Amino acid sequence: MGRADVVARLLVGALLAGAALVDAAPAAASVDVQALLNAAAPGSTVTIPAGTYTGNFVIARPITVVGEPGTVLDGDGHGSVLTVAAPDVDVSGLLVRGSDRFPVGAPSGIIVKRGGHRAHLHDLEVQDSYMGITVQRARDVVIERVRIEGSGIISGELHAVNTVTGEGQEDVEPTKLRGDGIWLFDSERTIVRETTIDTVRDGVQLTYGTGCVVEDVRVSDSRYGLHDMYAADVTFRRNDLSGNLSGIVLMYGGPVLVEANTITENGSPSTGFGVLVKDAGGVDLRDNVIADNRVAVHIDDAGRTGGEPARLERNTIAVNQIGVLLFPSADAHFSDNGFVENTTQVALGGTGHTQAVWTVDGVGNYWSDYTGFDEAGDGTGDLAYSKSGRTSQLIADDPMLLALASGPAFRLLTAVEERWAPAEPLVLDDAPLTHLSSPPLAAERIGSRPPLWLPGLALTLGCGWLLFRARRRPRRVA
Repeated sequence: MGRADVVARLLVGALLAGAALVDAAPAAASVDVQALLNAAAPGSTVTIPAGTYTGNFVIARPITVVGEPGTVLDGDGHGSVLTVAAPDVDVSGLLVRGSDRFPVGAPSGIIVKRGGHRAHLHDLEVQDSYMGITVQRARDVVIERVRIEGSGIISGELHAVNTVTGEGQEDVEPTKLRGDGIWLFDSERTIVRETTIDTVRDGVQLTYGTGCVVEDVRVSDSRYGLHDMYAADVTFRRNDLSGNLSGIVLMYGGPVLVEANTITENGSPSTGFGVLVKDAGGVDLRDNVIADNRVAVHIDDAGRTGGEPARLERNTIAVNQIGVLLFPSADAHFSDNGFVENTTQVALGGTGHTQAVWTVDGVGNYWSDYTGFDEAGDGTGDLAYSKSGRTSQLIADDPMLLALASGPAFRLLTAVEERWAPAEPLVLDDAPLTHLSSPPLAAERIGSRPPLWLPGLALTLGCGWLLFRARRRPRRVA
C-alpha cells in the first residue's frame, strides 16, 4: 500500500471519528427548556437532556425537574438563572451558573419566590452567581446535597483569605462582588443540610423567619460561616466552619440552638470570632469545638434585649488567642466547658462587671491553668478558680501584647495579680472541674500558625544577645 493510500485512509478515519462525535453529542441546542417547563402538566417530571442552556428559566407549576448528567443552566451574567415560583417543585441534577454579579434585586443561581412552598432542591451545583440560592418568604423548603462555589470580593470588608490582589493569592475581578451562599429571607421551617459552600460572603444567612435548621453544612473561605439576624427558633447543628473571617454570628432575635459544630481557624485581626452573640436572647451553645480562633466566643448584650441568658455547656474552647470575650452587658451561664490552653482564657471588653455565672447547679468548668487540687478525687477542685481579669484586659485592649502573653514576664504578672485579686473578679468558678468532659479536640483541625509566644521569645532573646554583645565590647582608651 503506497503512501497516498495511507494518507487517504487516515483522512477517512478522521472524518468518520468526527462524525461519530457529532452524533454522540446531545442535541441540547435544539431543546427549548422554558417551553418544556411551560408545557409540563402539574405533578409531572421534566427531564432536561445533557447540554448547556443559556437564559433565565422559570418554573411556574408544581413539577419535578431532573437534569441528566452534564446539564448546565447558564444565566450568562443576567438576572437570576432559575426561579421557582410555584409550590411543590422538586429540582435535582443541574449545574446552575452565571447570574448577574451585582446586588440589585439579589440575583441568584436559584431563587425560590414567595409561594414556592415545599420546594425540594437537592443534588445540585451552583457556581459563579451573586447569591447561590435564595428563599424568599416561602415555607417548608428543603435544600440538601448542594455544592455552592462563589467568586469575587466582599464589598466593604477586609477579607483575609481572598483579597483582590496579593502574593500567592488569586486575582479576582474587582467588579465581581460576593453574595451569600444561601440566603433565607423571612422563611419558615427551611432545612439546609449536607451542603458544601466556598468563597461566598456568608455561607448561610438567615434574615427574619422562624424554625429554620442548618445541619451538616461545611463553609470555608467566606466572611461569616452562618449569620443569623432577627430570626427565631433557629438550629445550627453539626456544621463545619473553618477558615472564614468568623464562624457563627448571632445578632438580635433568638432563641438559637448551636449544637455539636466544629468552628476553627477564624483568625481575622478585625473579626476572627468563633461565635459572636450580639443582642440575641435564648442562645444555647452546647457540645461545640471552638478552636484556633482569634476570639472563640464574643458575648455582648446577650439576654438583655429579650429572651433567656446565653447558656454554654460542654463546649471545648481550646488554643484560641482569647477564649471568651465578655462585655459588662453580657448575661451568660457557663458549665461543663473545657477551657484548654487559650492564650487568655477570659477577657473583659469595656469597663464594669459582667453578669456571667461560672457554676451552674454545682457544675463548674475545666480550666487548663487551674492550680488547685482535688483531694476527694470526685472530679471537682477543692479551691475556686478565680481570675481578676486585669492582665487579660490589657491583652484585649492591645492585641500586640498577645505575642508576649505566654512568656515568663506575663506569667509572673498574672501570678502577682491573682494574689491580690479584687473582691469581684472577672471569673469566679466555685466548682472547677479537674477532668475534661467536653468534646475531644482533633489535633489535625488546628492550624499551622506558630505559637503566639514565639515572636515574644525571639524578641527577648534578640534583646538579650544585643545587651550581651554590648557588655563584652572592649572600651576604647582615650
